[in-house]
Amino acid sequence: QVQSLGAPAEALLIRSGIHPDLLAHPSAAAPLKKVFQWIELACQSLGTEHLGLHVGDATSNADLGHYGRLLEGALTLHHYIQKGMSLYHTVVVGQSFWLSLHGDKVRINLGSPWTPGLGDYQAHLSSFAVTIANIRKFAGPDWTPTEISFGFKARESLSAEMLGAARVAHRPGQSYLEFPRAMLGLQRCDGARALAMGQPTPPKPLPQDLAGLVELQIESLLDGQSLPVDLVADSLGMSRRSLQRGLAAHGVSYTDLLSTVRLRRAAEWLERSDKPVLEVALDLGYTDASNFTRAFRRQTGISPRAYRDSSSGDEPGGEPGVT
Repeated sequence: QVQSLGAPAEALLIRSGIHPDLLAHPSAAAPLKKVFQWIELACQSLGTEHLGLHVGDATSNADLGHYGRLLEGALTLHHYIQKGMSLYHTVVVGQSFWLSLHGDKVRINLGSPWTPGLGDYQAHLSSFAVTIANIRKFAGPDWTPTEISFGFKARESLSAEMLGAARVAHRPGQSYLEFPRAMLGLQRCDGARALAMGQPTPPKPLPQDLAGLVELQIESLLDGQSLPVDLVADSLGMSRRSLQRGLAAHGVSYTDLLSTVRLRRAAEWLERSDKPVLEVALDLGYTDASNFTRAFRRQTGISPRAYRDSSSGDEPGGEPGVT
């Protein structure tokens, strides 16, 4: 969406210290402050301080994949808010949603442990635009918050369509939407039926330790090519030396984690697909099938072919050539 508005998205990613290859891996992680820096550069490029509002207005639940489908399954407004906050915390570390009560009013708060800047403001605008659009599915298409506050004061005025009669406040470090507490019990009024069964599995929370984050990043980026430690370190906003030292403190190395992820994925493919062993090896970044077979045998004690046969219930046969 940023690029469609005319901003040179990839060039700005590089200036922000984010590797453009991450765009091809939706589950990869990126340092939040680098993302905010990229958003600030995009705002400067487009000459607006309200880029987040344009992005939020253009974002539907369908665009959010599993996350969005779970939100569509909410039975009441309170259920929607609980689901939204829970899912947000599985994919974002460093910024939090929480509810607070203020007499007969409820606030949906969004904040970070640092003083918000222009990049944070865009994230708040985008998140609140999506939240308001979803609340309108319960409260009606003309609903607006009773009060909305942002911790960052922009020079441009906000869209009247988004705010309606809402009171706008600018309180340092405080971003929230406020509405009557009685609304929490509202059911959907847009004609959609929430599905009680068949919901997709929610995404797992992001790991809180370095080893877990590195393993997740390897999972996201591993795609038929070598995956040097420098690329993973850069994507997490770290130097190679810092990453290696941090992993050593956890008693593991980058090579250990890379091998673990490769062989776990290899086992899944051998069990669930008919991919030839050579194709599995190349898709995991091995230079040839022999290197893959040796690594797999060291880890499991058997060859890939024997592992596939045992998983399918067949008796392992002969192993001509490399298997």
